[in-house]
Amino acid sequence: MPFNPPLRAVAMAVTVAALLLTAACAERTVGGPAAGVTAPPPDAATPSTRPSVMDSEASGRIQQQLDPAANAIEHLGASYPGSYTGQSVDIPGDRIIVYRKKDPAFDAALATLHTGVPAMLRDAPRTRAELFATQSQVATLVGHTTGYKIWTVGSGSDATWSRGVVEVQITGDLARAKRELAAKFGDRVQVTIGEPPVG
Repeated sequence: MPFNPPLRAVAMAVTVAALLLTAACAERTVGGPAAGVTAPPPDAATPSTRPSVMDSEASGRIQQQLDPAANAIEHLGASYPGSYTGQSVDIPGDRIIVYRKKDPAFDAALATLHTGVPAMLRDAPRTRAELFATQSQVATLVGHTTGYKIWTVGSGSDATWSRGVVEVQITGDLARAKRELAAKFGDRVQVTIGEPPVG
């Protein structure tokens, strides 16, 4: 049974699904060179309103600017395990989206990071450490369930960070899997049917 190890926190783009899931989350922008925490302007463009098509050269230039900023934020996040959840690189929006539990100390540290790239703060119900702890616990059940089999276990995307869940894909009896895993992990897991790849 494959098990997805803890993924690196940098996702390459924000999907429309993630935007819909996180629309209700509080957002603040930690801006560029003279960074400070400010509310985004009402007409601020989001990935859903910016052009979806970008030539590869422009995309490459933006990626070169965002990568060092993402690495710096990742390094900072490691110093705040009680707050930091993850981040995604929004190439069309030319910014980084940072998921974290509300923590004035982390937010202040991020604001003084001066990466030169805007960072949008989004609330997350759980930290990366909490998600990975749940992921590891679920992984111990692989091969030890009855009526269903756990196929994948993952928590490394902006969609899971915004909801604070570990996604568990199973084959077999979905109702039983949901019942048993909810009894063990409560709302920390989301159980769905997932088919193993053919071949």
